[in-house]
Amino acid sequence: MKRISLFIIWIGFILYAVLLAPDGNGSYLSDLITMNDPDAGLLAMFSLLGIFPVVFAILLLRDDSGSVPAWPFVLGSFALGAFSLLPYFIVNKKTHRPNRTPNKLKRLLESKILLSILILLTIGLMVYGIVAGEATLYQKAFVESNFVHVMTIDFLVLTGLSIFALRSRDGAAGWIGFFPIIGPLYFIYTKTR
Repeated sequence: MKRISLFIIWIGFILYAVLLAPDGNGSYLSDLITMNDPDAGLLAMFSLLGIFPVVFAILLLRDDSGSVPAWPFVLGSFALGAFSLLPYFIVNKKTHRPNRTPNKLKRLLESKILLSILILLTIGLMVYGIVAGEATLYQKAFVESNFVHVMTIDFLVLTGLSIFALRSRDGAAGWIGFFPIIGPLYFIYTKTR
């Protein structure tokens, strides 16, 4: 049942992005890429979407013993976000095979230094986006721009996926995943030695 629900979400997200999201893009994407004075809120969201794949790398690769390897989906998430990660959760099954992740990479992913840097960076970006960003400009971009619209929804889907991953893989209380990026990182931080 979970797989069917995730499949429906994945197909729905694709169809929504292609058929229902706004058509225009304006200069929002080019302003972000060239750093041509982008709105702080847009820059913060764009940057947070760069951190989320690292969070999923940590969540999925520290115990990659499922029926399919997680790394191709994690790698794809750096460009495609939830579009790449949802199929992993749809096709993967729990198995009793050895962890595919090399010990050195596993130690890096669970490093308290890395986790601390990511938590602080996330807090800094969120504060920057809220304090320096203009809510009306973000709202205008959300309504006008396909890129901003899909980027924002992708962030929400990734937040939901992190809740799902914490529950299904770690048996964690789902509420911790409601704190985007920070919740999963804090959970892993408290579980590592």
